Amino acid sequence: MEQIKVLIVDDEPLIRNALGTILATDQRIVTLQSVDNGLKAVEFCRDNEVDVVLMDLQMPIMDGVEATREIKAARNSPAILAITAFSSDDYLVPVLAAGAGGYLVKDTEPAEIISAIHAVHNGTAAISPSVSSDLVSAIQSAYRDTSQEVRDLIEDLGLTAREVEILNLLAKGLNNTEISRKLKISEATVKTHMAKIFSKLEVRDRVQALVTATRMGLIEIPRDQ
Repeated sequence: MEQIKVLIVDDEPLIRNALGTILATDQRIVTLQSVDNGLKAVEFCRDNEVDVVLMDLQMPIMDGVEATREIKAARNSPAILAITAFSSDDYLVPVLAAGAGGYLVKDTEPAEIISAIHAVHNGTAAISPSVSSDLVSAIQSAYRDTSQEVRDLIEDLGLTAREVEILNLLAKGLNNTEISRKLKISEATVKTHMAKIFSKLEVRDRVQALVTATRMGLIEIPRDQ
C-alpha cells in the first residue's frame, strides 16, 4: 500500500497535535514531522522526501505563502495544502498563486481534510466551498475587463454558454454531482464539460480554472442560455 508522506507546518502546538491525530486515522498517510514555521518547512522539504505539506499561513520567521513559494521552486516539489483560520483574500490568492494545490479553513471536517490530502497528492485541487466566493471577489477586484472584452475573450477561447455556466457554478463551490443536479444533466456530461474547460483555459484542475477564469473576468458574466 502506497503511503502519503506528510509534513505538518503550524506555529500552534495544539493545531499540530490535532492534525497529527486526524492524519493517524488513515493508514495510507504517514506524518513525517511537524514544524512551527515556514523556514523549517523549506529546510525539511529540501532534505527529505515529502509528498504533501499541510501549510499554515500566518507564522513567525517565514509565513506560509513565502514557504510555499520557496518549496514549489524546487524540482519535484511536494503538493501544498494550505490549511488556515483565514479565508481572507490577503492569504487566499497569494498562496494559490505561489503554487498551493488546495486551501482549507481549519473548521473543515476531519474526513474532508483526509480527502483533500489524497486529492492534492493525486494532482487534483481541493478548496473549501466556503472560500470560493472570497476567491472570486478577490481576483475580480484585482482584474477588471469591459463586458465587450470579456465576450470577445469567451469567443476567442471557444467557451460555450454551458461551459461558462458550469464555471459560475464551480465558483459557488458546487461539486460535479451538485452541478449535474442543478443543470439536470448527467455527472459524466459534467466531467466532459469540465475537461473541455480545463483544455480551453490551459489549466489542470478546478482551482486553476477558477483562478484563471476569474482573472480573465469570465465568472458571473451574463450569458444567453
